[in-house]
Amino acid sequence: MRKLICLTTLFAALMACNNHPTSKTTTDSTAAGQQPATAATAAKPHITGTYQGTLPCADCPGMDYQISLFDDHTFTELVSYQGRGQGIAFTEKGTWQQINDSIVSIRKKTDSTSFLASDSKLLVLDKQGKRIEGALASNYVLKPVEGGDRRDLLAQKAGAGITFTANGNEPFWSLDLEARKILFRTASGDSLVASLPAPRPNTDTLKVYTTPQLTLTIRNTMCTDDMSGLMRPNSVEVKTKEQTYHGCGEYLK
Repeated sequence: MRKLICLTTLFAALMACNNHPTSKTTTDSTAAGQQPATAATAAKPHITGTYQGTLPCADCPGMDYQISLFDDHTFTELVSYQGRGQGIAFTEKGTWQQINDSIVSIRKKTDSTSFLASDSKLLVLDKQGKRIEGALASNYVLKPVEGGDRRDLLAQKAGAGITFTANGNEPFWSLDLEARKILFRTASGDSLVASLPAPRPNTDTLKVYTTPQLTLTIRNTMCTDDMSGLMRPNSVEVKTKEQTYHGCGEYLK
């Protein structure tokens, strides 16, 4: 019995010795500030959305700029130079990646651009990927705008054979172009359906469709929705016998 008690005491002492280094290691690691990684600390901030602003321009008053970062890591960029090029809107699509918790990079055909996500905004970084400081820093801030992800709606319209869509406010109206017809609707329930004629004039920046029911003018100039603030690449005017409507649109194909 005495021998059994001694063996039990020895085993307990050995276990205490083996546990001591582990406790010290944990204490030392905590003291050094090395906390175990968790899903919460490793998660990157949610930055998808649409951002816009007026950026400095070397040879014009300013550059109207809008970028939409989608959750599938694609983006759509919309640019127009004030006072130059007749206000033509340029669009580009590509992919983006999140470099770390706060820096985003987009890849374009000719170059790339980096942004810093900060306080629900995007800050445009310089060519070296550094934050722009000084008196001009506030000119490189892009603010969020709602309604930028219209991919599902546009895909549904494109699937239905629509090639161009537009809408406006006060009063609300919408317009769709199909291969052979124009469909125009108002919030009051009025609608017009007309055969789609050949546009005259028909240029890269201006198309005018004239029918007995209405005249449709589409310009390739930046248009800002007067309610949401979302920018779109085409300015649209619809003239009926009763009223003239203005709004924004975009080509789907």
